[in-house]
Amino acid sequence: MIKKTLLYEKTMLPKISWKLLYEKTLTPKISWKLLYEKRLRPKISWKLLYEKRLRPKIPWKTFACAISLLSLFTVSVPAAELELYPNFHAMGVIVTLEAGEDPDSNAEISVKYREAGGDWRQAFTPTRTTSLQFIGSLFYLSPDTLYDVSVEFSDTAGTLDGFVLEGSRATRGNIDIPSPINSYFAAPDGEGMDCTIGMPCSLSQAISMAQAGDEIVLSGGTYYQGGFSMPVSGSEDTPVVIRGMENEKAVISGADPQIFVWEPAGNGLYISDINVPDTHLVTVDGERLFPYESLESLENLTHGISGFYCSDTLLYLHLMEDKEPNLSEVLVSRFNYAFMVEQDHIFFLDITFTHFGCGSWAKAIYLNNANDILVRNCTFAVNDLGVGLKRSSSRNLIEYCEFYDTIFQWPWHPVKDFSHLETGGIRFYDPVNGRGNVIRHNTFHDYFDGFGVSPESCSEITNETDVYGNLVYNVGDDGVEVDGRAANVRLWDNEFQDVLMGISLAPVYDGPVYAIYNVIHRTGAGNSEYTGSPFKFNSGYDKSGTMYLFHNTCDAWYSGNNGIYIKAPGTWDNIVSRNNIFSGTDYALHNYNTTQPVDLDYDLVYTSRTDEYIYWTGVNPKHIPDLQTFQSLTYQETNGLNAEPEFTNPQIADYSLMPDSSAIDAGVVLPGINDNYKGFAPDLGAFEKDFNVSISNPANLKIEW
Repeated sequence: MIKKTLLYEKTMLPKISWKLLYEKTLTPKISWKLLYEKRLRPKISWKLLYEKRLRPKIPWKTFACAISLLSLFTVSVPAAELELYPNFHAMGVIVTLEAGEDPDSNAEISVKYREAGGDWRQAFTPTRTTSLQFIGSLFYLSPDTLYDVSVEFSDTAGTLDGFVLEGSRATRGNIDIPSPINSYFAAPDGEGMDCTIGMPCSLSQAISMAQAGDEIVLSGGTYYQGGFSMPVSGSEDTPVVIRGMENEKAVISGADPQIFVWEPAGNGLYISDINVPDTHLVTVDGERLFPYESLESLENLTHGISGFYCSDTLLYLHLMEDKEPNLSEVLVSRFNYAFMVEQDHIFFLDITFTHFGCGSWAKAIYLNNANDILVRNCTFAVNDLGVGLKRSSSRNLIEYCEFYDTIFQWPWHPVKDFSHLETGGIRFYDPVNGRGNVIRHNTFHDYFDGFGVSPESCSEITNETDVYGNLVYNVGDDGVEVDGRAANVRLWDNEFQDVLMGISLAPVYDGPVYAIYNVIHRTGAGNSEYTGSPFKFNSGYDKSGTMYLFHNTCDAWYSGNNGIYIKAPGTWDNIVSRNNIFSGTDYALHNYNTTQPVDLDYDLVYTSRTDEYIYWTGVNPKHIPDLQTFQSLTYQETNGLNAEPEFTNPQIADYSLMPDSSAIDAGVVLPGINDNYKGFAPDLGAFEKDFNVSISNPANLKIEW
């Protein structure tokens, strides 16, 4: 029988140390996870408690004291939340704290993951991007697969210590094209009304008839049309498909089919009156002409290349050596876009888009508040822009396409100053609030900038943009621009060849950004006086987030180029470099922005130059002759190497490692990224020695993932 007086006076609890209880040392066996799930109190029937059946023999005063005692053990459960955002081969892990949960901002988290029911694996540690947020990623996942994720906190001085968050999410499945409900056939000269294969209709007629689950099939030929919009959305199981007919080439052209007559206007100029004002795109025999800023500059060819000048509908041409344009094929753009897509689940397959460049911000396909769009096996040939994305456009997939122009060797400064042609093949406008867009297995070439993947602003927590398996070559400036809002942008297994800069991170707001297993070679290409670098960090804009460079193979190749170049101005949270190969022909590493943090280790840092090694401002000497001196002066690359990489055959872009390369087994293990290595340790660079297959894909082969 319970003695009320003793209970009230706490004399029945002589062994409880209230001081220890306050310091929580009496509760080492409490599982926060079980507490959160209420499994520590399974025998309490709240219904019976409410009906007073659990306490018939306990006096009210005793019960009140017991409840007061129980309250001493009540623990406030953290309100931290876990979000998992999946793509096909990667998944974002976003942890958000509630204000006040970690006031000193010293909590840390670790993440493990597994295929549902499988063995747990350690993931790469997420980055703390704000006082209330951690952002990380899982890599090299399988499509259409359920993954379990567990996040555990370490917070020795706070309430989060030992707290566990768990979640499960499936990756996206690769997209299969379903059998159509109806097929509508179009032809360049189609005049039918029912759009049958025997009596095809016009493209506009077919578009007006298609509903969810239907397909529009374009027979071969050139459709001199544009300005289309889609009347309906599809769904996940019933998309609207627009495709070229098998074994035929369907071309949608924004050019005017009229053959213009060019009249001499003196001093090498020729003039014609065109049908639509404000064209930005003119080609002669397939080569784009430079858009001169004034008639006077065109007359004098001040930029040293053929060009045009447009005033309303008057178009002036001036070709090199005063060549007469009537002897060539001249095409003048008259459409701003081919398709404006503001619907969901629209698929574009096996179509060529060309000559969309009339008016401002021209592009072939414009995705505006468009979701789950597929662009596959298409060609974008000489447009102001191939694909543009804006606003709430999410989960769009662009794959196995070719994007190209003819401006690789245009002079660098005029392009920057006058041309408005820094867009490349793909561009994210401002803002893009969508997430989960994927650009994979495409080819980009002969641009000024290859493509861009970040908007200036985004209202969402992360971008979750994945860029992988792409080939980029002959680019006069940046192979890919990640510049802008870039939170959880991931670039892996891409190849950049003959570019001025490989990957531009100038700036990347919030972060993190991951560049993993990329091959970047023959930097410093194009028509400029600048030297190149595999990565670009410098900018005069706001501070970048954290940038992770792992397992990249970077070979300058051309003379006078650094293995990696860190320029000023520019500010950032950190640059973390591990297991890369930086091979230069000038300095192996050139850094004159040493006020900004870098964390360099386990990299092979090499130059073929024998009289110089590293240039690093802020130390003495700043011309550093060897790796040992660099290590002692900067405490960087304490496990790095200075040795010739010994690539198999860089002349043909085979950057696998020779069997005796010092880069073999010289890396550090990065959980969730390279923990499937072969040998004693991971190899440096983009290729593990048992998997020395070049990424280079000149035949544009369709790689299955």
